[in-house]
Amino acid sequence: MGFSVSAAFSIIVVSALLMISLLYTSFENTYIEISKAKEEHENAKINLLNQRLDANWTYQEGASDYSMYFNITNNGITLRPQYWNILYDGSINSNYVSLESREYLLPGETIGLNVTNIPKISEIHSLVVTTEYGCSLKIKWEWVWIDQNQTIGEVRVLSESWYCTLEG
Repeated sequence: MGFSVSAAFSIIVVSALLMISLLYTSFENTYIEISKAKEEHENAKINLLNQRLDANWTYQEGASDYSMYFNITNNGITLRPQYWNILYDGSINSNYVSLESREYLLPGETIGLNVTNIPKISEIHSLVVTTEYGCSLKIKWEWVWIDQNQTIGEVRVLSESWYCTLEG
C-alpha cells in the first residue's frame, strides 16, 4: 500500500550516513593534497636556500675582440645545467655563449662557460646564469683601455652577485 514512516525514516538515515561518509572522504583527500603541496613547497624553498654558484674567469685577447672563459663552481645541491637559462647582454641563449654539456653538476664540481667575439669597446657586458630553481648568478664586466693609444687593454669585472627569488 504505502511506505510506512519507519521505512521512510530509515531511507533518510541511510542517505544521510552515505552523504556524511562521502563528505568525509572528500575532505580527507583535500587535506592530504594540501599537505603534500605544502611539503613540496617547503622542499623547493630548501633547495633554493641550499644552492650557490660561484665563478672565476679569465680572458683571451684577439686583434679586435676578446673571449671570456668562466669556471662556474657548484657550492650547493646537485644541479642540472641542461635546464639553465643563460642571458648575455639581454639575449637569451646567444650564439656567442657556450656552456659545457653536462647532465648533472654535483656539489663541488665546476662547469665551463665561454663568451666569444666580444668587441674591444668600452661597454658594460652582463652574463646571467639562471638555474632550474630560479636562482641566478650575474656577472658584469667591461673592456678598459690602459693606454691612450688604445693598444693595451684589459677586462675589469665590475660585479658578481647571486640572488634567489623566494615566493610564498
